[in-house]
Amino acid sequence: MASLQDQLMNSGLVNKQKAKQAQTEKRRQAKQKKKKGTVAVSDVQKAIQEKAELQKQKDLENNQQTQQELAVRAAHGKLIQMIAQHCEKDYQGELDYHFTYDNKVKRIAVTPKIQQGLIKGSFAICVLNEEFYLINKEAAEKLRAIDESVLVALHDQSQVEETSDEDDPYAEFAIPDDLMW
Repeated sequence: MASLQDQLMNSGLVNKQKAKQAQTEKRRQAKQKKKKGTVAVSDVQKAIQEKAELQKQKDLENNQQTQQELAVRAAHGKLIQMIAQHCEKDYQGELDYHFTYDNKVKRIAVTPKIQQGLIKGSFAICVLNEEFYLINKEAAEKLRAIDESVLVALHDQSQVEETSDEDDPYAEFAIPDDLMW
């Protein structure tokens, strides 16, 4: 059986020159397709690519969220570790030290030395899991850098001195240390 081209030439519809031109044109088109690599992308392939892009974006967002959660957990773990390392053990005493937490006045029984340290700012009170801990000022500054919300009471002596007013009419009168209300 002869090819379609031979059959058309025998019937007289196509001459030899036109058949050769058609063949060369066909080769040229095939060469260009090969060279460019242009493959017609179907709608199904486009949909698959779009779905893959959406999945990639979703995975990136989930990964970022997971990384943020891990960072929060790591910071919380660091807080727990720092408080455990730096908390004062023997602070229980007969004096009550009052401070505010969650708009409520709380109190903690401390020794006179610890009470003076709290007033001067060399000690601080921090809260973790609804329990109060007494820590030194250096550890409190580190905790403040990580998460300020754990610090309940940290007095800065410079703030107290700045609030004293030079025009205070009672400045010349000393407040007695043993004054009890």
